Amino acid sequence: MYLSPMTKTELFDRKIATIALIRYGDVYPRMMEALLRHFGNVERIIKSDSGTLMSIEGMSADDANNIIYAAEHLTEAENFYKSLIEKDICVNSRFDDDFPENLFELNDPPSLLYHRGNLPDKSKKIAAVVGSKKATNEGIELTTTLAKQLVDADVEIISGLSGGISTAAHLGAKAAGGKSYALLESGHEHIFPEEYRPLAIDIVQQGGLISEYPPEMENEYGNFKSTNRIIAALAQAVIITEFYEDDKVVDDLLNCCSQIGKMTFVLIDPKYGGLTDEKGLNKAVQCGAVPMVGLEKIQDIIVSLV
Repeated sequence: MYLSPMTKTELFDRKIATIALIRYGDVYPRMMEALLRHFGNVERIIKSDSGTLMSIEGMSADDANNIIYAAEHLTEAENFYKSLIEKDICVNSRFDDDFPENLFELNDPPSLLYHRGNLPDKSKKIAAVVGSKKATNEGIELTTTLAKQLVDADVEIISGLSGGISTAAHLGAKAAGGKSYALLESGHEHIFPEEYRPLAIDIVQQGGLISEYPPEMENEYGNFKSTNRIIAALAQAVIITEFYEDDKVVDDLLNCCSQIGKMTFVLIDPKYGGLTDEKGLNKAVQCGAVPMVGLEKIQDIIVSLV
């Protein structure tokens, strides 16, 4: 059966309904998945009644009431959307054509992405470059070399905005004339610490700052877990250059990659050896990461990006 493309008005209405469900209805990603399986689209969700909602397995009375409440706040959702435009913040819903398809590898894909600058180019290869916040000079050198080779091969780079290896990845991409994207653990109005703001501004010039969280959301402990799943899904492969046993963020990212079957590599410096410790490396290997020794292996990694 032929389905006509949605009009701009229909797409806009769908986006506003999604914003209302997330912002006013507290519909978290896995609940959205359950609702879409039951109703088929967001329009039916927002028009549903309490009885129908309560027929869904696992739906509580509070959940149903929140969704009804969201339906009553579509005007507020539209006003919120207009406020984002004034702040130069774009918001993409999971129903938009330019929403990253790789995110549907997750069983809890984000329903909304807030971004300044761009989202990753769907036609390009993209690799995540990650590692320790407390990077050594050797780790920074290795990471910038990796970033340059990725950019030279027309690969876009994604990382966090947490200092150390992530900073080296973004600066390395910029120095090579490439694009990088930073996943935030907060909303756009609460980049923390403040010292990362100049780098964030630089990233937006060619790439983008991306967050699952609305602008007013502050960085809370544990947000890195949600951010990690997005990094793992967006990238075609994850490359770790320096990490240690006590790197909780890297440890969590390894678990994310293992759960969704994401290719993961540990790049071993030919000059300094592995910038890790035995327990850290063992954990990475247990999660399916492949140690790659030598800079020439970067080309093998690039070829594997599909």
